[in-house]
Order: sequence, then structure tokens, then C-alpha cells
Amino acid sequence: MNAFPPWEPPMFASDSEHLVAMLDRLRVTFRYKADGLNLNQLRFRLPSSGLSLGGLLQHLATVEDEKFSYFIARERPEVLLEFLERDNDPFIVQEQQSPGELYERYDNAVLKSRAIQQQVINDNKLDTPSGLEFEGQHLSVRRIICDLIEEYGRHTGHADLLREAVDGRVGEDPPHDYRPMWI
Repeated sequence: MNAFPPWEPPMFASDSEHLVAMLDRLRVTFRYKADGLNLNQLRFRLPSSGLSLGGLLQHLATVEDEKFSYFIARERPEVLLEFLERDNDPFIVQEQQSPGELYERYDNAVLKSRAIQQQVINDNKLDTPSGLEFEGQHLSVRRIICDLIEEYGRHTGHADLLREAVDGRVGEDPPHDYRPMWI
């Protein structure tokens, strides 16, 4: 069964292993959809939407940081705060930014999130309270990860349409040999 890429969820595994594997599959698929573009391509928007692949890279970097660093690990969310302190909208890619900067910010956010995620699994803490409180109750870490899976599902669909419009790249999964730096 070694014919499967490392981002493919396992055929048989525990609930927690499947949970994080599904998240990782969406991360890899999203990253592949946004990969290898120049700044103009990363800033490209369809006439009917303000979304761009670069904006989605930035947005998902802030969401990774908020969910894992802040809500789960209860650490300072540096990526999110960077945008808030500059009053920058993550969905807007500035003309002076470079593709490398966009990719690096996203990749580093995912790398950090995956380290926190692994610690959560190792310590069996999926069903512990997170730092996110709603109506007097703290959501579980599992719920935060499920919310992130939903977020990636939505934005990976957006990325699919945007990438097809940019250069025609289509497909459900990346090629078997595709590896983001954090895999």
C-alpha cells in the first residue's frame, strides 16, 4: 500500500488519525492549486468575486494561526496580528508583495499548525476545551479542527475555479509526487 502519497488519508486508522489526515489532504490540495504562480496570477480575480489565490493563501495562513496557535495552543497569533496591526485585509494581495512571501507565510503557518496538531494527537487532547468560547462554553479542540476542515473545503473549491481560470489547471488531487515543504 505504499503506492499512496503521504497526504492521502489512511485506509484504516483511528478517528483522530483520519481527522488530521483529512485536514492535511485539503491543505495539500489547496497548496497545489495555488502553487507555482507569479504575482499577477496570484492576484487574479474573476469578475464576479473579490477572491484571488494569493488572498486565499494569506487568509488561510491567518486562519491556521488563529485556530491552532491561538484557540488550541493558546499562544500569540503572530500571522493574524501582523495583518490586524497593519490594518491589512488578508484577502487583498498588495502590489509590492512577492509570490515567495505569500507562499512562505502560508507554508510556515501550516508547518506550525501541524506541529501543534501532532502534539494534540500525541497527548490525546482532541476532546479538551479550546480557547474559543461561545455562549459561555468552550468549543473542543476537535470542533476547532472540524471547523478548519470546513473552511478548507470551501476555499479549496474556490481555488479550483480560480486556478482553472488562471491557466487551465484542473483535477481533484495533486500528482502523487507533489510535496509541499511541510510534508
